[in-house]
Amino acid sequence: AFRPRAAWSMALPPSWERYTTDDGKEYFHNVSTNKTQWERPSWDEAPRSSLNTSDVFTYKPSAADLEVPRATASKSQELDDLFMGVATAATGPGTSELVSLKDARGDMSSSVSSIATSAPSASLPQSQGGSGLGFAAGFAAGAAAASAASGDSQGGATSFSSWILLLAQSLFDVSTDDVVSRLKLLVPYRGQDRSTAEELRTRPDFYGPFWVATTAVLFLAATGNFARLIESTHPSHFKADYSLVPLAATLVYGGLIAVPLLARVSVFFTDEEVSNIDFKHIICVYGYGLAPAIPVSILCIIPVGFLRWLFVLAGMGLSLYFLKGNLLAEISVKVRWLQLTLIAAPIILQVLVFFVYRVRFFAGDRD
Repeated sequence: AFRPRAAWSMALPPSWERYTTDDGKEYFHNVSTNKTQWERPSWDEAPRSSLNTSDVFTYKPSAADLEVPRATASKSQELDDLFMGVATAATGPGTSELVSLKDARGDMSSSVSSIATSAPSASLPQSQGGSGLGFAAGFAAGAAAASAASGDSQGGATSFSSWILLLAQSLFDVSTDDVVSRLKLLVPYRGQDRSTAEELRTRPDFYGPFWVATTAVLFLAATGNFARLIESTHPSHFKADYSLVPLAATLVYGGLIAVPLLARVSVFFTDEEVSNIDFKHIICVYGYGLAPAIPVSILCIIPVGFLRWLFVLAGMGLSLYFLKGNLLAEISVKVRWLQLTLIAAPIILQVLVFFVYRVRFFAGDRD
């Protein structure tokens, strides 16, 4: 059988020849260096100059070979680059623009900046926490470019998805410190940082109100049942009233939906411009205004009737104070009854939350 490795090992490097003595012992002689030795020469020891490299082809690319037509690049690769924030200017269908691999680093940066600023729907609100802004900008630019490159029917769905992503990013792009500083506006004390209130007006968020509303629903229902358990004469026979959970959710989430919805319907029947009313700001302030309900629900576990009323009224006062300073003062519309509606709706719904909590959630106590 033919064994290439064995045949290769029998061959001698260039310029070496094999000889044998009279008694049959082999030795080797190099005709180029006139060197004689007993050991078989190795290919690793062969001088590189002795190898015949005349038949080896060396490829040397020209400047024209380094020019790659953009049309040959895959569309998926372009979208991947866009989503990672490393994109060049988008070109229309049928273009034959060339992308040079010899572009300077500054040119690449300028083209990235041009696509991030010129792509539709790619503008992002600034954030205090600067982490992840580069990826967010690239993600928004990629979503905008993808929607522009898609067809009519598919483009509409993609454009709507891009708008949803940008809206969610702007409404939930807050840190824990931002939420805490906005909650501090509920406490009336001198020396409040009005820059926080101004930031709340110019950059409303939904993360804090959603967190406050969800926590309030859980605490209102849980503390109502726990207070009933404490006052029960037969704790072993106590059964939790799970209907308090949907009732609390209706009061809290219903208010978050009803306040902006009522404002929108009221504007529809007037000549007031919709742009004059910031519905996102209304939802944000109303949601943060529910925060006093959380500590109030904990304090209302104490089985004393007048203390519960005192705690509820105090929490209601804090909520109304927050609404007055951050929402009611910002409402400026021409129609008088519309102004009264926008002011009365959040106040009435906030009062309703605290009043129903005190009357309904402790129906089993004995004053």
